[in-house]
Amino acid sequence: MRQTKHAIAIQAIIDQAPGPLSADEVRALLIDTGIGIATVYRVLKNGAEGGRFRAVQLPDGPTRYESADLPHHHHFECLACHRVFDVEGCPGRIERMAPEGFDVQSHDLTLYGKCVDCKKQGAA
Repeated sequence: MRQTKHAIAIQAIIDQAPGPLSADEVRALLIDTGIGIATVYRVLKNGAEGGRFRAVQLPDGPTRYESADLPHHHHFECLACHRVFDVEGCPGRIERMAPEGFDVQSHDLTLYGKCVDCKKQGAA
């Protein structure tokens, strides 16, 4: 990926995010920079193809992107605001859940509920 000022800005946003971001979320965080949505999509796509970003696809949602340098982890999606957060670690030994004789090669785990902010708003 070329190191344009836009690519550098998007890389910084992705690296600082508490979880994977959609192109629209990245664009919203860069609204004052004048970067267009087409540029955001292009940088994210090129970054994923070049190994800088990892594409995260959750059911019924847009493709999100996170740094490819992150260690193995999972995600939490807020059902109220639809933000996605990283969940560190893994319950491990997922292969025990597969039918006998199956070979598990990878897995994804997503937790769903309300984030701290939405939980507070609901209690008020």
